[in-house]
Amino acid sequence: MLANRVLYASLLVLSITFTYFYGGIVPYMLFFCIILLPLVSFLYTLVIFFRFKFHQEIDRKFIIKGDKINYIFTISNEDYVFYPYMSVTFFGSQTIFSRQFETINLSLLPRSDRIFTFELFCKYSGNYDIGVERIEIEDFLGIFKFVYKVPFPISLTVYPRVIILERFRLKTDFTSESFSALQNKFEDIGALQDVRKYVYGDNLKKVHWKLTAKLNEIMIKRFQSTTESSAIIIPDLKRNNFTIEQNTIVQDKIIESTISVVHYCLHKWMPVNLVCYSNEVRDITASNPLHFQDIYSYISEIHFSNAINLSNISHIYIKDKTIKTNLILCTANLDYDLYNHIYYAALSGFNVIVIYISSEELTGSRNDMAESIISDIPGIGANIYKININDEIKTVLEV
Repeated sequence: MLANRVLYASLLVLSITFTYFYGGIVPYMLFFCIILLPLVSFLYTLVIFFRFKFHQEIDRKFIIKGDKINYIFTISNEDYVFYPYMSVTFFGSQTIFSRQFETINLSLLPRSDRIFTFELFCKYSGNYDIGVERIEIEDFLGIFKFVYKVPFPISLTVYPRVIILERFRLKTDFTSESFSALQNKFEDIGALQDVRKYVYGDNLKKVHWKLTAKLNEIMIKRFQSTTESSAIIIPDLKRNNFTIEQNTIVQDKIIESTISVVHYCLHKWMPVNLVCYSNEVRDITASNPLHFQDIYSYISEIHFSNAINLSNISHIYIKDKTIKTNLILCTANLDYDLYNHIYYAALSGFNVIVIYISSEELTGSRNDMAESIISDIPGIGANIYKININDEIKTVLEV
């Protein structure tokens, strides 16, 4: 466009010079043609800007990771004039769909339309804005450009997979019977509160034998004031300084790891507290498999934008907790602030489990500080799982 403007300015100067030195019909005719041509081109392009039509749609707005969707874009010319030099840019070109969405350059004949169909493969979970971002229209001379920005993109939610864990290293014996007695938390044997599935470490004296025989599965009685094992799960929602695609891949691993642990706990009838920070700390409580869908929906639509460190969020939440339990931290950021918090939590009686998502295979650079912390964490009484980008979550977490 700059070259066209320079060329037009040169022609204008030459026409003025020609008219000034020679005069006459032909020089004046050329001069006025060069003067009026941009105005005509501007008005013609302005009419196109207000007259063109487009439509876009997707066949599904909610899908599971690994599925495909069809995106259809149609642009129409309902007039009897030619539409030149149109360029269509898509939102998806700045996301993981960058290799599937490319800018389209086109022209439209009178009374015609163009239809473009994209089959989008959704490799990672998350929330994406797709569709047309802007449509640019240039005039015949290539001097002016009108830009139509689409105010509302199409929202696409890709739900993560639910990875079924057969086992996971959780602790169930936080409080002994003698300690419960000292805390005046006696069981009221006459008040049965609930029944749940057996979890490794449960006292066999609490087995509900009749229900166990009926269901062919060991069921445990829960009486009022019984000390129950549970889990606090805190995913790290901090956005890293990676590329858009790298961030998407890392966040997908964090979400799926979190969901897999939540699913395991709830299907073992172990209560969980999912703690997330957006503008404030959000604590979601669930106690049985029926509550899983609510947590799954919430995590699937969560946004990674938090700038607060995971160690600060976790410390605020657990510092006043009198009952110790499992504390599960899922993060792609390991630093010494988080290490100190893990040490404090483990020393306070929490069973700390860290799920670390390593970005080394994405960035190609080794994080020596993270590797040093990984080797030190078992020495302070905590457990850590390192998941590389190409690792299967189930394989790592079941170790």
